Amino acid sequence: MPYGDPDPADPNVLVGVEMPAEAETMREMAYVFAEEFVRLGFDEARLLRLFRNPFYAGLHGVYRALGEPVVSEIVKECVGVWGRGRPATDCPPPEGA
Repeated sequence: MPYGDPDPADPNVLVGVEMPAEAETMREMAYVFAEEFVRLGFDEARLLRLFRNPFYAGLHGVYRALGEPVVSEIVKECVGVWGRGRPATDCPPPEGA
């Protein structure tokens, strides 16, 4: 089998499926996405660009389902709560070193 082609007999082939969700589930997803990226150091403008970008299917699906005003409010809230610190980019030196 050529490299990169999935083997139909391989039980470890990644398969994605779409599941129906309610509006409240979409709100929870928006909070989870926003919190994760804010804690990684994204600011409000950069995070909203991700939600608007169709390349990011999960974020964009939430954006389309909830609309700009709701997503923007969620992003602002998450930036207000989690956006105060900067993520660590390297480990501190061990004690006594």
